[in-house]
Amino acid sequence: MPIVRRRPSLTIGRHVIATLALSLAGGLLPMGTVTSAPLTVAASTSDQTPGRAARADGISSATVAPAATAPSGAIQPTVQYEEALAHARDRTSFRAGGRVNVPFQPRSGDTWSVGGGSPRALPAGRIAGATMRASTTDGPAIAPLPVDQPSVRPSRIGGADGATWDASNGPAVVTPAAAVDPGALRHEVFGFLPYWELTDSSLRYDWSTLSTIAYFGVGADSTGDLDKTNADGSPTVGWSGWTSAAMTSVINTAHAQHTRVVLTVQSFAWTSTGLQRQRALLGSAAARSRLASQIARAVRDRGADGVNLDFEPIASGSADQFTALVRSVRAALDATAHGYQLTFDATGWIGNYPIEAATARGGADAIFIMGYDYRAASSATVGSIAPTGGPTYDVRDTLISYLGRVPASKLILGVPYYGRAWSTATNLLDAKNISGTKYGASTSVTYATARQFLVANGRRYDAAEGVAWTVYKRQNCTTAYGCVTPWRQLYVDDAAALSAKYALVNSYGLRGAGIWALGYDGTRPELQQALRDSFIVDTVPPVITGGAISTGVISPNGDGIADVTTARLAVTGLVTWGYTVRPLTGSTPGASVRTGGQPGRTPSFAWDGRDQAGHAVPDGRYLITLWAADVSNNRAQRSFTVVVDTRPPAVRPSVSLGFLSPDGDRHNDSLPLAWTADEALTGTVRVRSAAGVTVRGWVVTGKRAWATTWNGRTASGRTVPDGRYTFRVDGRDGAGNRIVVDRTILVDGTIRSVRWSRPSFAPRSHQTSRVRISLRRTALVSVTVYRGSIPVRTVWTNRRSAAGVLAWTWDGRNDAKGLVGAGTYRIVVTATSAIGTTHFSTSVTVRTQ
Repeated sequence: MPIVRRRPSLTIGRHVIATLALSLAGGLLPMGTVTSAPLTVAASTSDQTPGRAARADGISSATVAPAATAPSGAIQPTVQYEEALAHARDRTSFRAGGRVNVPFQPRSGDTWSVGGGSPRALPAGRIAGATMRASTTDGPAIAPLPVDQPSVRPSRIGGADGATWDASNGPAVVTPAAAVDPGALRHEVFGFLPYWELTDSSLRYDWSTLSTIAYFGVGADSTGDLDKTNADGSPTVGWSGWTSAAMTSVINTAHAQHTRVVLTVQSFAWTSTGLQRQRALLGSAAARSRLASQIARAVRDRGADGVNLDFEPIASGSADQFTALVRSVRAALDATAHGYQLTFDATGWIGNYPIEAATARGGADAIFIMGYDYRAASSATVGSIAPTGGPTYDVRDTLISYLGRVPASKLILGVPYYGRAWSTATNLLDAKNISGTKYGASTSVTYATARQFLVANGRRYDAAEGVAWTVYKRQNCTTAYGCVTPWRQLYVDDAAALSAKYALVNSYGLRGAGIWALGYDGTRPELQQALRDSFIVDTVPPVITGGAISTGVISPNGDGIADVTTARLAVTGLVTWGYTVRPLTGSTPGASVRTGGQPGRTPSFAWDGRDQAGHAVPDGRYLITLWAADVSNNRAQRSFTVVVDTRPPAVRPSVSLGFLSPDGDRHNDSLPLAWTADEALTGTVRVRSAAGVTVRGWVVTGKRAWATTWNGRTASGRTVPDGRYTFRVDGRDGAGNRIVVDRTILVDGTIRSVRWSRPSFAPRSHQTSRVRISLRRTALVSVTVYRGSIPVRTVWTNRRSAAGVLAWTWDGRNDAKGLVGAGTYRIVVTATSAIGTTHFSTSVTVRTQ
């Protein structure tokens, strides 16, 4: 994106930066106080991280400030200097380590330039850490490796930790995690690892997002020697950590994950003593050469992958000498093996850092911009220590200043994994900073601790400066002022604030982002997730671990049953998801009728059978496809078939009007009940009384045909009373479409029985057959004789008859008084009572003789 020039003169609280140029009038430092006096430590009794000694508000138990008051307009020392100073007298006991036996191999997607060329493999460690610690001399010169074979492996070398390298079997090391995708990072991610975090149990490495670890660190003295020993001959804490068993493990594991490890070499000039030491070092060609040689040896012997120079600030008039040192270090590294990375740190205000010259060909690969400490303990008003906007000089201004002078590919934007707390006059945003002596000193706060304060007191967000903050009360007690309880404000970059800074890295195309410092997020996962969301680029789609659809058939007719189907996926690694719905003709999907997508972690799409315009789709088969995409828009998907069916099933009962006379005379004592349908039904079959009471019922599950016989009894075996009953089929198809079909059944004992005296007779021989009809109640009785479906004799038509027995003798004659032919005839008796009309039929055979 184009670089927009912004204001040339800016104010930071009480610190004024004019045209971004810092002078050293009279030899004074541009960013601090020139004094040889020790820094004072004022202990704080609150905002403290449990279990971490010497830390208040999560980082240091002390507020480190120059003994002399900083002059107006001076810029305060950086957090890296303050914390290095706070830990300078640490007596941490690091167990000496073995040899690093896993060589570095670059990631397949590592495209950032190293030494003016493509990244290369580098050699494993030359000697054990314990051997390096015991040596007090430089020893023999290191023979350079062949240029084309920078990672030549010795056949077998043993280390103090017992680990060995075998040319045929590979490194004898067990890594704690599987190697990450080697092509995953689109930018370098450069994380400082302070030695005081090295053995912290809460330290977590996310190898997928960590391309470079910068061990912090080892100092350099005025003669060009690395600070390896204290006055009593014991190893300095920095050198002890560098040569420790813990660091051996870190480097071996990092290399197995294609992550570089570099050594940070420090020279702080924030005091007059430090200034004199740095000027002597930079001003001497011999000292510069000596330091370059020692750095190359410390890197090569340890099996590390480069160096980071933390010289802050650069002494006035020493810019050219600093460039000379950078070039000497590059030459010494290249003389050992090509492919070692070289970076140096610079503050957010460029000052007199020779950024163009020191990154020219033969110089450093990149600049680590310390994009923090824009506000310090003594700032007039409180707020973000790394603002991305607002009225003061901010991170954007810094990037614009740097990008105006060096390419984006040479810049790493450092971000803070810490914040700062101040005592303030009010609880309002950007309140006035008040006296630390009386109300409690300002302290830096690790993210892990700061988040606890955000949760406890309520997270707020300043969108102008891009920072999370909170406010709370804290008591401060001193001998001079007694106990007071002022407001306390804490500002810290959380995942949202850091993501905004990572967006700048992406939009400006910077080489990468950096972290001060690894371990400051504790066991919290969200800052690592922000890195993954911003910088991971891969071709591996999210992993679908499960998926289902609630129903494969829907009937979106608004009856509340099967109106909607819901498709769901269980996916890891996604940031967005979406869906398409397409009709299926055979096995070929048609054009989509519904599409959509949204951010989220749980793909779940409920479809109501409507298209994009909200219209109901035609019945048929449809394909619902759910897809999930990761940050690189790699997609995984799964499809589900669903049938839209809004047509009720067609049901054909076998009973149109049934008659049942369950009196045990074997005539009409039972009635067949049956139905068929054009699709499977699930529901019930019932016989219901005229009052709607179910007297007998059956459950049907997924059937297209059903049949039974009803004997006029309830499920308990009792005969139902005479009356009209309903044979009801009530079911739903697979889509939930309901069908209800009713047919009438008459249960009637009006005709108790019909009997023939002769079931077979010969009228030509003057034989007859007598029919006896027994009625239970008064009824209108009709008797008709049929041959097939043709009536041949009508005996009675609606003859009113009282209860009792009716008799009629048939002599085989028809209505015309003629004899009927031989054959089988059906006598149909119909009785209509107050209950209804019942039918009774029986057969008689007419013979000839």
